[in-house]
Amino acid sequence: MNNNIAGATRPKDAPIDKHIFWPSCLIVSAVILGMIVFEDQALAGIKVAFDFVTNQFGFAYIWAGAFFFGAVLWLSLGRYSQVRLGGPDARPEFSRLSWITMFFCSGIGTSLIFWSSIEWTYYFTAPPFGLEPRSDLAADYAAMYGMFHWGPLAWAFYCLTAFPIGYAFYNRKKSQLRLSAACSGLLGDKHANGLAGKVIDILMVFGLVGGIGTVLASGTPMLAEAVSRQLNIEHTFKVDIAVVLVWVAIFVTSVVLGLKKGIQRLSRLNMYALTILCLIIFIGGPTFFMLNSFTNSLGLMVTEFAHMAFYTDPVANSMFPQWWTIFYWAWWVAMGPYMGIFIARISRGRTFRDIGLTVLSAGSAGCMLFFVLFGSTSMNAELTGAFPVLETITNESPSAAILGTLEQLPFYDVILILFIVVGFVYSGTTVDSSAYVLASVTSYNLREGVEPNVANRFFWAIALGGAGLVLMNAGGLEPIKTASLVVGVPLLVVMCMSFFSLLNWLKADYPMHTPSIEKKKASNEHMNAEASRNSAVGAESYV
Repeated sequence: MNNNIAGATRPKDAPIDKHIFWPSCLIVSAVILGMIVFEDQALAGIKVAFDFVTNQFGFAYIWAGAFFFGAVLWLSLGRYSQVRLGGPDARPEFSRLSWITMFFCSGIGTSLIFWSSIEWTYYFTAPPFGLEPRSDLAADYAAMYGMFHWGPLAWAFYCLTAFPIGYAFYNRKKSQLRLSAACSGLLGDKHANGLAGKVIDILMVFGLVGGIGTVLASGTPMLAEAVSRQLNIEHTFKVDIAVVLVWVAIFVTSVVLGLKKGIQRLSRLNMYALTILCLIIFIGGPTFFMLNSFTNSLGLMVTEFAHMAFYTDPVANSMFPQWWTIFYWAWWVAMGPYMGIFIARISRGRTFRDIGLTVLSAGSAGCMLFFVLFGSTSMNAELTGAFPVLETITNESPSAAILGTLEQLPFYDVILILFIVVGFVYSGTTVDSSAYVLASVTSYNLREGVEPNVANRFFWAIALGGAGLVLMNAGGLEPIKTASLVVGVPLLVVMCMSFFSLLNWLKADYPMHTPSIEKKKASNEHMNAEASRNSAVGAESYV
């Protein structure tokens, strides 16, 4: 496959689908501008929508998490586990290490560094299950809960749609890398290519912009804080703009190099820098506290997994599951189709078992590593009095608390440089992969060997960066996060539709894997005939 993109007019570029591109562009722009111009009204309206969705439909997200997790395990371990994207003779396009680093870097971004460092503070001061705030037990749950929210259930949301999207593209030879194409096994080609399909894809675009906007809006101020400390300058909005310009430059470089040389090389660079950073923090930080905290958290998560997975708190109504678990599940839903498309795109030649088990295990393990290193270091600094994390968050900012914690470690100058490098590469790969997916969704005739139009990818990268800056400056991050949750309701239905669409295809393509009355009858007849034959042979031998 030729992944080097020389220009937008190259024959290998997929043309823009105006029927999806322009409605998506107009809707996203109108919503963002509406939030800026009518900020107070938008906040009030979305708060009403948020309260309604979380209070009335929160259970739907909870059940979706359990269903998606079970569905991914069934596809990975069940009768279709050996189905291979691209057919039985297809072989992986990327090495295992490159494949893992690509989907991990693209699916997480700088938001993992941000939340793994400070998420425990919210659980510590306002814990679940009626625990006493700031108590020892609250600290135990605070150290563990982030691992749960970024663990196997989260990666099941990411992974589920990769199966139907990849199967539709590589095995069914659909000419679109879209969520709507993955639903055609249930909707039929006419509806999937018609109005219903366009609504599905536009919803997915809006959900992705909201999800990526959340990632960039949380990671950009943290990166800007690190850059400001490195250059010894004041952290202003101009520094935020400079940070965005740098990762846009990284994106441009990646586009010019293409998918294999772009995202793949950026992911490898990030892995090397991140490995060194993690080793320094592990050795220079509270090593034994990290190990003991991880051990305790792992045991607590195993014993409390079902309780947390189905926790809605209807009586006490503390809003903990609504503000955290349900919101996280909604965030993963908004990001799920994007990650499904990206994982499907880079997973040609891999079996369902390989995709499901690797994404769940490697993704969860990588996130847990961040919470052990960054979260345990931050918590230990607060509990021992080495650095006032909670006070810094209240009086300054979460970003200042994160950098202030790292400043207490040895080799801080090296840590700061590596932190900046990892943050920029994470942002660059996140924007590149999300722009690639958005361009894929808004293209047609996107077959194997064909890439989205470069101009299309540039537009969505600039749109994502610009939206992040506008939302940070206007204070509109909370509305766009909440909007993602609201959009997640119909996306939940669509993601389930894609799963049942896949089942229809698998039953048609692999009838030998599908038990039926006729097959059971034929099997019984075969067994009876075999038994009669063996009896006859035995009788002859006896004679």
